[in-house]
Amino acid sequence: MDDFASALVVAMVSRSLARQSIAVPASTAVGDRTVDPAEKRALLDEVLGAHGPAPILRVADIVPDFADHPVAGVFAGCRTPSDVVASWIAIERYFHSRHRTRVVDSADDRIVMEHFDTRGLSISAGENIAVAGLILGILRWRGAHGAVLSFDGSVSLTEPAAPAARTHIWWISWQGFTPPPDAPSPCDDGPVPAVDVAGRSISDPHVRRVFAEQLGAPTRRRRAADIAHAAGLSLRSLQRRLAEAGWTLSEIVASARVHLATRLLAGTDTPLALVGLLAGYSDQPHFQRAFRAAVGPTPAEYRRLATRHEENKPST
Repeated sequence: MDDFASALVVAMVSRSLARQSIAVPASTAVGDRTVDPAEKRALLDEVLGAHGPAPILRVADIVPDFADHPVAGVFAGCRTPSDVVASWIAIERYFHSRHRTRVVDSADDRIVMEHFDTRGLSISAGENIAVAGLILGILRWRGAHGAVLSFDGSVSLTEPAAPAARTHIWWISWQGFTPPPDAPSPCDDGPVPAVDVAGRSISDPHVRRVFAEQLGAPTRRRRAADIAHAAGLSLRSLQRRLAEAGWTLSEIVASARVHLATRLLAGTDTPLALVGLLAGYSDQPHFQRAFRAAVGPTPAEYRRLATRHEENKPST
């Protein structure tokens, strides 16, 4: 899974470099959708050594070009910079990336992040710069006005390459944030269902509202108190009303994830490696277990069954 994530980073950096008329070394990619993480590191280190950090950081400008990529759907529904960063961290976790980011400090107009290796190994400066540039670009794409980035409080676009020790922490600040309206999702082609996959009713208005919110922003992590506040209720009141309808908050979230996964599997060609991520699951094994427990077949089996059903439909 880490190879899949590396392939996307390499694709975005390569397109950015091509736009800057910088030659990209010949790829040694494994298949069409995976790249050895060592290849990613070699590419970034070569570019950094030859051209400095600026060309790598300009990957931020290429982010809108990938707005239709399935992974971009993770950022749908992000309403704040914190939502954007949390979604990025969720992607890293889902792909079991050895390189992760974490928030060191934050305020209304800035965030400080650290890039680290889960095994305690060093990360190259090129890799640090690429991830920082991508996060900067995603924040701008999702609505951060005047967003700027600095490393170690001093490294700028015009300075020569800095060592890894000076690029693993970065500051991103902005002047305001206005999230753009999200285009309709290709998998969200219908209303909230009347029943869930287990046949439980979703007719209660409070259940429907929470279910709809989860479908609309499946990767957004919200506290139970925030969900209740959005409904104009105290947490205890919302929990009581849901219980009267035979539900809990966690059950609604779990059910909505399964429902969205079935839509993605049956109605789109989203790669199986991404379905669980877009439906809001924390990682692929969790998705596989939860889906089988709720539906019966595996995600791959469900897609085959759904596709066969569509092929066998009589023409009109």
